Amino acid sequence: MKNLIPFIALLVSANVYAAGSDLKATMKEMKLEFKHAAEAQTISEMQVPVTNLTELIDKAKLGAYPPEKQDLYLEGFNKLTVTLENVETSLKAGELDQAKQQLRQVDELRIEYHDKRNPSIWSKLFG
Repeated sequence: MKNLIPFIALLVSANVYAAGSDLKATMKEMKLEFKHAAEAQTISEMQVPVTNLTELIDKAKLGAYPPEKQDLYLEGFNKLTVTLENVETSLKAGELDQAKQQLRQVDELRIEYHDKRNPSIWSKLFG
């Protein structure tokens, strides 16, 4: 029994680490797709990375996250999904400038949720 408890702890920590590293890899892919979308000069150039971003967010939604942050992660992913749906709607309507403007909201959500996920020491002290 004494050997079983450390073994279980090791398995749990390995699972949490694996989920974290999967999210990190997914986030790197999302960053690259976002960059491609932001640099696009035409609607067709922008459609592929936006579709890829949507798929990556769907993948991220399936991840296992710490229970205390699960709701926060899913809230952010859901907001990203809605924003990307708006980008796709603009692209389908032929409105590249509108799509690029909405893509900026994706970046704003990234900043907002990264701050919520890893609050600074100052925000912890002073709210």
